[in-house]
Amino acid sequence: MLLNRLRLIACLFLVVWFSASPAETDLLDEGISAEEVNLRIDTFDEMDQLFKALRFKIVNQRSTNREAALIYSNQLVTLSYRLPDLFDLPSSREQFPQSRSRPEIWTRKARFDHLLEGFVINLEKIDDEIKDGDLTKAGRLIDETAKGCRRCHNGYRYR
Repeated sequence: MLLNRLRLIACLFLVVWFSASPAETDLLDEGISAEEVNLRIDTFDEMDQLFKALRFKIVNQRSTNREAALIYSNQLVTLSYRLPDLFDLPSSREQFPQSRSRPEIWTRKARFDHLLEGFVINLEKIDDEIKDGDLTKAGRLIDETAKGCRRCHNGYRYR
């Protein structure tokens, strides 16, 4: 009798265990909030505006105003330091309709983290070049970084 009850409990446990999908389990366990997803979106939106302004100033206008460019680049670097922590926890479109994160961020996390790290490093290099007064080199790095943004967005972001 006891053995039958144990078998029944074991069977029920297995049914429940295998019926929950790993993605749902991960999202529930991790506990990301809508505020964190919104902070991720707001951070990227702010960075997008700053990056476009910096690119326009240095690449399009060929500005030599180092101080004005530094305002943008310093803010970009500061905001970029938030990004790795903002992508620690997964989010799904089903749970967070406002999320722009494709599932590939979570299924190919090492690749995403590598691209994100490269982005942050490029922003630091741009800031350094502007500080050193080499706006031409900064402009080339800005263009290179913009290409990386597009590649990352194509694979990891909903439009």
